[in-house]
Amino acid sequence: MTTMRLGFAVPIFANPGVTDFRTPNFEALTREPVLDAVREAERLGYDSLWVADHMFLGRDGAILEGWTTLAFLAGATSTIRLGPIHLGDGFRHAPLAAKMIATLDFLSGGRFELFIDPGWREREHTAYGFDWEPDRAERVARLDATLDVMREMWTSDSPAVHNRFFEIDDAICAPKPTDPAGPRIWIGEAFDDATLDLIARRADVWNSMPAGLDVLREKIARVDRACLDRGRDPKTLRKTLETQVLIYEDRAESDALFARFDDLAKRHPSGSAMADVIEFVKEGNPHLGEAKSFDQLREEFVIGTPDEVAGKLASYAELGIDEVICWFMDFPDRRSMELLAAAR
Repeated sequence: MTTMRLGFAVPIFANPGVTDFRTPNFEALTREPVLDAVREAERLGYDSLWVADHMFLGRDGAILEGWTTLAFLAGATSTIRLGPIHLGDGFRHAPLAAKMIATLDFLSGGRFELFIDPGWREREHTAYGFDWEPDRAERVARLDATLDVMREMWTSDSPAVHNRFFEIDDAICAPKPTDPAGPRIWIGEAFDDATLDLIARRADVWNSMPAGLDVLREKIARVDRACLDRGRDPKTLRKTLETQVLIYEDRAESDALFARFDDLAKRHPSGSAMADVIEFVKEGNPHLGEAKSFDQLREEFVIGTPDEVAGKLASYAELGIDEVICWFMDFPDRRSMELLAAAR
């Protein structure tokens, strides 16, 4: 496990009792546990921290706005790399987003990672009045054009782009990002041919949502084939995983935790804010998206004793995963975070 990078997914929303989506032990969004955990992640030596990009999420829809939070956390830390999880391309005008990214990368000393997404959640777009394109291939094409705009603004002194999505002329972007080429580009999932094509052509890093070894092996095979079909060596594409993590000493401790999750689920009935998310989770991994048994969750997530978790991460590393972005299921308790850091 010594070569595996570890990322900390910042719990900026609460989803009490929902064991297959991110924050089952967090009863209500409060400020201090989030900030304390970010500082602790940096102190423990985590390599990166990540902030989700949604307008509403969790049991009651309460979530911190992603970009604002990311900028705040950049100032609250000093060494840890940081980025958004699936920055929504449709939420921000690409030239403005390019300027925002350059600024944050400059101020953070080159710590920014650009994990960007064509967008998937129609409900958020329409609720906030953002344009929504129902054709995913067309959204991917727009993201491709967005990346053209960003690269041009980060590398040219007089940026100009003219395509069917954007018209910019002399859009000066200074100061530039720390790296002359701009931040690394992360693109997630492998849903369709359009996304696979974009990953193979444009991504420095590919990321999978939670998946067990068998599902992840299939995803990686699709991504590798896409690279080979386009003449790219798959080894030049870093591969990473976002997943849930829970570490305990024995089964009695885990039983107590899952009994708490069940109690939280009963006390916090699911509201409308999450009604559309389950289908998306299932799209990324058909083994998730509904209430699952403890043993099923162990297969799909990183759940177990310290030795079992180390073994699971070693198996992921054998598949080529070099960084795991962790949603700790017991947060705001920091036991799993501490145990994982100690196991490195």
